[in-house]
Amino acid sequence: MINKRIPLPFTALLLALPLLAPAAQANVVIAGTRVIYPADQREVTLRLDNRGELPALVQVWVDDGNKDTPIGQLKVPFVITPVISRIEARNGQTLRLSYTGGGSLPTDKESVYWLNLLDIPPQSAKKQDANLLQMALRTRIKIFYRPAALDADGAAAAISALRWSTVNGSLLATNNSGYYVNVASVTYSSGGRKFSTIEGGMVAPGQTQPFKFNAPAGGIAHGAQIGYVAINDFGGETTAQAKVN
Repeated sequence: MINKRIPLPFTALLLALPLLAPAAQANVVIAGTRVIYPADQREVTLRLDNRGELPALVQVWVDDGNKDTPIGQLKVPFVITPVISRIEARNGQTLRLSYTGGGSLPTDKESVYWLNLLDIPPQSAKKQDANLLQMALRTRIKIFYRPAALDADGAAAAISALRWSTVNGSLLATNNSGYYVNVASVTYSSGGRKFSTIEGGMVAPGQTQPFKFNAPAGGIAHGAQIGYVAINDFGGETTAQAKVN
């Protein structure tokens, strides 16, 4: 899940939410850190919760991974409703996500898209006439479209099935499955010291992903044992061990 603050002009959208309290941090959260969309389902539902003490105005949309594409120019095989909603304090909102693309996506591997949530903060009544620059919080989580030929058991197995190799001291993960595997971290012990990756990465189906590693001098040797943590369907962590080829 990615959170990012972005500047937001004081527009008619904000005027639609008159509030009598000072501006606060965004409080609307998505229940879950990812969306799994099985191909045999007509729609999937998501829950938004406003954990704040004030009403919130939110906008949602789906992109194809390019977060900077204007909403009006996006071409994605999904529809999400409602696009804009007001959520009262300590209340929630159900979103409905529907696949509309027919047979346009691969049937032998997952496809990934991104759900965006823009949480527009409340404006102080004392400052509504001022020329202010509002800051909105944008949250993005992944949507994994899963073909009927792939199931949840296979997704779990794909984590431990990653093949690891080293080339010129660099660590590579190869994913021969039809699932995306999200690796959060990799660790390696040598000489009584533990080394870890600088950051995680997502290994696409049939692809190889490099991982930047704080490795010992000379890099990671062939035959070394590593441990890694991947994010499963439920947003939890799954640990695995592997030998580097």
